[in-house]
Amino acid sequence: MAVKGEEVASAIDAQVRESIEKMVAEIRSSIEDVRAAVDSQLKAALQSVQADVNSVAFLPQIRKAVDELEESYTAAAAAAPAATGAGAGRVKSAIQSIERGKSQVDVLNSLLEQCLEFGSRAALLILRGETFSGWKGTGFSTHGGNDEMIKRFNAAPGLIPELDRVLRHEEVVEWDGQNLATRLGVGNSERAVLVPMVIKDKVAAAVYVDVIAAHTAKFDADAIELLVFTTGLLVDTLAIRKKIPSPSLRQVAMSSLDSPAPRPIPAPAPAPAPPPPPAPAPAPAPEPVVPRQTDAGTVAINAAQLRELMAAQRPSFNEPSPTDDFSSPAPPKPAPAPAPPPPPAAPTSEERPSTQYIPPANLSRTNAGGPQSDDAKKHDEARRFARLLVSEIKLYNESKVELGRKSNDLYERLKEDIDRSRQMYDERIGDDVRKVSNYFYDELVRILADGRAEALGL
Repeated sequence: MAVKGEEVASAIDAQVRESIEKMVAEIRSSIEDVRAAVDSQLKAALQSVQADVNSVAFLPQIRKAVDELEESYTAAAAAAPAATGAGAGRVKSAIQSIERGKSQVDVLNSLLEQCLEFGSRAALLILRGETFSGWKGTGFSTHGGNDEMIKRFNAAPGLIPELDRVLRHEEVVEWDGQNLATRLGVGNSERAVLVPMVIKDKVAAAVYVDVIAAHTAKFDADAIELLVFTTGLLVDTLAIRKKIPSPSLRQVAMSSLDSPAPRPIPAPAPAPAPPPPPAPAPAPAPEPVVPRQTDAGTVAINAAQLRELMAAQRPSFNEPSPTDDFSSPAPPKPAPAPAPPPPPAAPTSEERPSTQYIPPANLSRTNAGGPQSDDAKKHDEARRFARLLVSEIKLYNESKVELGRKSNDLYERLKEDIDRSRQMYDERIGDDVRKVSNYFYDELVRILADGRAEALGL
């Protein structure tokens, strides 16, 4: 039995080996067939590619491209001198218009208007935190959109990649503008530029200007960058600037330089005047107005006394002088007797500090046309700084200001901004000015509350 089992095992082993060898032979045959087919296809593909390469001639296309580049470069070089001179004049004129603004709102409105000289549409997007919000747009109603739609624009981080580049990298971005134009209610922009506006050493807004296909010739991104840069400086220095307009930007009449001035024609000698009539007896001079000295050491005068002081120091241009030549001189009018000043009103404890500037007792009033005194300069600077701080509050909170005026709760809505600006005002303006004035409150009423003190809700 053992011998028979070994024979069976040997037979099975022989059959298995035979089957495996047969299977390996079949696999090798299949691989050789596949290899031959792949080689054939590769040879055919290489022959086709070589035929295509041989049929293509690159030299004519290269020569044509080089000729076109040479022509465009020649045309641009020929037009460059004229375009440079005209562009500088346009930029100067635009800066002059922006520089005439008396407040932040005036300056920014003028910037948008002047950007239309170098594009089709312009919008100012203010940065609040990391979100850009539309402040105002111009040119959109004329070119397929609506200027009022810009005020509804809001772009959170990640929505517009170009706005993210302005926010993160503080760089100017120039592209076709299609994605942002669509968000602003239009979609036919050809070229566009986003310029960050830097105020107080940080990006506070971005100016978007685009151009449609019909106006591409006037698009000038460099000029727009200069306007935005200049506007940021003007807003930064608005509170301390004295000379508006700047002497370096004033217009010069070229015609007066080219043609000589006309020679003056000598006037005929005047006829001798008739002897003047006898002068009337002088009226008794009124007693001088003495300002009332208060307990705090300042001088308080009422409106009637102030008018008398100004009339006594200012010459009258309506009354004829005794030497004027008239055919029938009228008799002089007697001087009216001065009216007694009304009694001053007693101040109450609930009254707010007056915004009227009360000059000190030793301040000279005889040099009205001369340079300002140091005290007057301090008050003028305080007025300007208060106006700037309140204008900034209104600029960045237009919607809250409108709602606060209607609900008479402006202070409640803008408490954080008002308190912070008030602290800045107190830190910069000296006690000697703040004791006799309240310019910050005055500007809150005038600018934020539109002249209605009750709208503040204080």
